[in-house]
Amino acid sequence: MAFNMGQYLAMLSGDSADAVSGFYGSSSPYTVERDANGVPQYGDGGGYNAYSGINPYRYSGMSPEDNPADQLYADLIRAQTRDYNTRFAPLENFLASEITATGTKSLAGDLERTQNAVTNAGINVRGQQDRSAGRYGLTAQPQTGAGAYEMSTLVGGLNDTKLRDIDRRQALLTGSMSGISQKARGIGA
Repeated sequence: MAFNMGQYLAMLSGDSADAVSGFYGSSSPYTVERDANGVPQYGDGGGYNAYSGINPYRYSGMSPEDNPADQLYADLIRAQTRDYNTRFAPLENFLASEITATGTKSLAGDLERTQNAVTNAGINVRGQQDRSAGRYGLTAQPQTGAGAYEMSTLVGGLNDTKLRDIDRRQALLTGSMSGISQKARGIGA
């Protein structure tokens, strides 16, 4: 089973696919063979194995005065640096470009999603109340605009969204997002 960037992009929504494709480029070299359990199988290299070009026996014929272990260690450091610059530096640069003076560039989209979620939840609750009242032969009074509860929830949700964006900015600035996978797994538990 192979991971293919095109297949992945096809699973995403239009905006998300455009953003991911724009970030990684239209032709991504990241195609990794995986076994039945999803474990990557790296083979002989191909851009995704930083150590594929290192020959541990390259300096075995050198005299000890020429420091063959240092030469091999330098090859290792060069390979790791190249791997970092290829895989991680672009992501870090992208995240750094998202930082603004007061938060991140994601705030506008987050606020819009929060507003839509609260508004749609309010519509859903009003619909449930109308159906419940209709079972008893009652009709709901037409409501103009959002009720006090919905407005209070919206204000609280927007404020929380702004605080989360400030936290995201701080995490990006301090580099404290390193444990993000553990935090994400902990949320669903």
